[in-house]
Order: sequence, then C-alpha cells, then structure tokens
Amino acid sequence: VRDLAGRALPIEASPEASVDGLKQQLAAGLAVPAAEQRLLFGGQALEGDARLGSCGLQDDSTVFLSLELSGGRQEAQEEDVHKPKKIKHKRKKVKLAVLKFYKVDSSDKVSRLRRECPHELCGPGVFMAMHFNRYYCGKCHLTYLIKKGDGD
Repeated sequence: VRDLAGRALPIEASPEASVDGLKQQLAAGLAVPAAEQRLLFGGQALEGDARLGSCGLQDDSTVFLSLELSGGRQEAQEEDVHKPKKIKHKRKKVKLAVLKFYKVDSSDKVSRLRRECPHELCGPGVFMAMHFNRYYCGKCHLTYLIKKGDGD
C-alpha cells in the first residue's frame, strides 16, 4: 500500500479478505480512520465488502491510499438570479439623410447647414456632426470644441 506521503507499506492479506478488512489494518497502522480512507487499484476505487482477489489484486500489487474528500462539486447557481441579456444598439438607416445637410432658400439658393471637415483625409462632402458643445468628424475623429459666448 502506498500511503499519503508516498511511502510503500508492505501489508499481508489473503485474496479472500475484504476491502473493509484491509482498511481496518491500515487504520491501526497509520492512524487514519477507515471511514476517511479511499483505496485505489488500477484506476478503480475499491469499495466495501468486495474481495481483494475479485478486484484483481495479486502478490506484490500496489494499492494507493488517499482520503475521502467532503463535497467535491460546487453547488449550481439558480438561473433566475442572472440579469436579462443586454440588447445591443441597432443602427437605423435614415432615407435621404443628406437632405438634412443642405437648405434651399426661397430664391433657390442652396446653403450648407453642417460644417464640412477641413482635414485632408476627408475632403469635400464629409460633414461634421453637431453636438451641444462640439463639432465632430466621424471619419477622421477631428473635434472642435465650441466655447460659450462664441458664435462659432
């Protein structure tokens, strides 16, 4: 039997002996209660009143001793605790939006309502957005702040 520290302990047991009997032998020798012991052989846990011979144990077989863990799995959280899924913003297409950039006078003169971006990357036809305190170009990210008391 290989114990918790990795030491090999020789133990004599007959093939007709039960797993519980082997646990009692280990409890006396190692001072580990039999209820907390978990014996493993060949990747399988040895349980209860099973015979050592029927578990596949032979002479010079190594049984690994580990401790039973309390718990082991985190309790699942309730589903209704979660917040509802965030709704993403959907862009609205405005038909003939370019008409908002120009105004036609009564004398058929066309004037611009928005400011054109002066940056060389944008060129003519790219207008700046009007916010309450700034002009902003969405293409080149140029921003002009509007000072209070200043007309432009």
